[in-house]
Amino acid sequence: MQIKECKFKTKCDIGGCKNLSKYSIENDDGKTVLNICEKCSVEIFNALASNKIPKGIDAPFKNPKKIKMEAK
Repeated sequence: MQIKECKFKTKCDIGGCKNLSKYSIENDDGKTVLNICEKCSVEIFNALASNKIPKGIDAPFKNPKKIKMEAK
């Protein structure tokens, strides 16, 4: 899947939007799947980013395997 600049003047494919498309989303064969305007692309990006929460990294000073001392 690739996102390229739209070569032709077409309307945004998102329902209810009347802007001209700026970007074309193409599949691996090079066929255009979706034409979207800049406003809709920002809204789609924000919606996807709010659903995806990155996994936190482990603290570098914590030892994952604690050494247990045995009393003799």
